[in-house]
Amino acid sequence: MTAIPVPPRPSGVELWRSRLGSPKWRTWWLYFPICFCSSMVAAMTWDTRRTGAVATGTATDIAMLVFLIGALAGVSLVWRRRFPELVVVVTSAIALFLPLDPVPALIALGSLLVRRLDPVAVGLGALVSVSTFISTWKDTRGTSNAASFWQALRGGEVDATHEPFSVVAVLALTFVLVGVAVGLGLLIRYRDRFTNAQIVVEKQQVVVDTLSDEVARQSDRERIAQEVHDALGHRLSLLSLHAGALEVTSGDNPGVAESAALVRANAQQSMADLRSLLAMLRQPDSPDVAAAVPTLRDVPALIDETVATGVNLVSTAQLEGIGRLDETTSRSAFRITQELLTNARRHAPGIGVRVLVRATPESGVEIEVANHLPADVALEFRPGSGLDGIRHRVLTLGGDFRCFVDDRRVFRVAARLPWVWAADLGSAWTPGDQVEGETR
Repeated sequence: MTAIPVPPRPSGVELWRSRLGSPKWRTWWLYFPICFCSSMVAAMTWDTRRTGAVATGTATDIAMLVFLIGALAGVSLVWRRRFPELVVVVTSAIALFLPLDPVPALIALGSLLVRRLDPVAVGLGALVSVSTFISTWKDTRGTSNAASFWQALRGGEVDATHEPFSVVAVLALTFVLVGVAVGLGLLIRYRDRFTNAQIVVEKQQVVVDTLSDEVARQSDRERIAQEVHDALGHRLSLLSLHAGALEVTSGDNPGVAESAALVRANAQQSMADLRSLLAMLRQPDSPDVAAAVPTLRDVPALIDETVATGVNLVSTAQLEGIGRLDETTSRSAFRITQELLTNARRHAPGIGVRVLVRATPESGVEIEVANHLPADVALEFRPGSGLDGIRHRVLTLGGDFRCFVDDRRVFRVAARLPWVWAADLGSAWTPGDQVEGETR
């Protein structure tokens, strides 16, 4: 048993990158801490502006209430993907009417732009811009570092005083903050679209490659079909023509006339089989072509044709519910039977053959052919291309295959195919849908 190596767990930057790739992790490990800290700073600076005294580490009750509301605004970002418009309105209203920073509203706006870009998004963007301007204006009214976050960025001591920001400066800050939020939102939006487009392109490339392979295979099938038609079709036509001429000129010899008629009929049947096989080669998925290919229903006719060639044949055919058997299995079973009978006629001429074909839903499809070996044939044998082809066909369908010579010099071949129900009929059948027969 080969152990499958476990991929190493990410660490360091890769670990945090994988975690922040999840919206849930990004909310609680990035967005909420930022909103928490910004709400704390906003509450402290507002308390200083309201009381006129530098905060000493103990906030008033109303400042704590403002801080808690700001923290809840950060928590509301959990629902920014499910209710993006509502979250934008709520967080913008909080920054508009309370002395809090617009950080939750800016994050919600960026998340909204990832999902939609329409007049509604433009209107909500205007609302966030107004709330950002009002919030920034309130903060910049403080004249000391302790009373204003933006004033503290100028540097100096805690009690250092500065002039309030002008309207132009507040507008510039608003433009920068909203621009960063909008830019990040659009960047993520088009990055996701690009990623989805790459996935679609890869899928379409797979389809194109598959179609290209199918076109190449179809071209090969057409070429092979044309070669087979030109070669075998011509020879079978000549065989049928000469057999017909022999039948006409046989005179008073009924045996020759009968043999010539049989050869002509088999040549014509071979031509029909060749046409059906070439049609399947050219159009393997055509239902009309599939219907022309013989199945287990044609086994009795195959047995009759074999007997007509003069083979001493003992056959048993038990076919139950074959109307609900998968067409591939049914066609393969017919071809296996046909090939085994052809092998028996070729390698054991004049020797009797016993064939059994049994198809039932309970036991599957069983095919057995047996004949004595000619006296001049050794017991050791090497399967030829015919038996190798049968073996490959049976194993491909998930069946079992055996061929051997027993102690009485009887060459035996046995194949069993699993029963596969037709997909469009289901696993139900009635005893009336069966063909049973025995020919001796």
